[in-house]
Amino acid sequence: MPYEIVNNKRSKSVIRVVGNTATPINLSTLSTGSDETITAASITHISAQSDGAWKIYRGNNANTAQTAVLVIDLTGGGNVDWPLAQYDISIANNSTANIFVTNTGTGGTLLLTVSKTATFDPALIGL
Repeated sequence: MPYEIVNNKRSKSVIRVVGNTATPINLSTLSTGSDETITAASITHISAQSDGAWKIYRGNNANTAQTAVLVIDLTGGGNVDWPLAQYDISIANNSTANIFVTNTGTGGTLLLTVSKTATFDPALIGL
């Protein structure tokens, strides 16, 4: 299993990616069900450990690194913990685009917390 996602309705999603991988994460996988359609996602927290380099890309055709825009390059391995939301920062480049993650190392774990924008059926009215 290269990745898993814990989704919360009307809240954040946490994505965990492990090992040497090239993993596309479509926005649709951030939904809790058919009544929630994710329209955008921004990275609000990054925790990573690797003996290689984690790279995070954004792009609607993000099934290869060549068709997406590099937004984070964690070259050099080691440990990273960036609580971006704590400082009112998020990383999106294009928040409506899919996410693509690679790791050049033989091992490691990447945790991404993303805030989501969604539409709901039935729609939230009066809020």
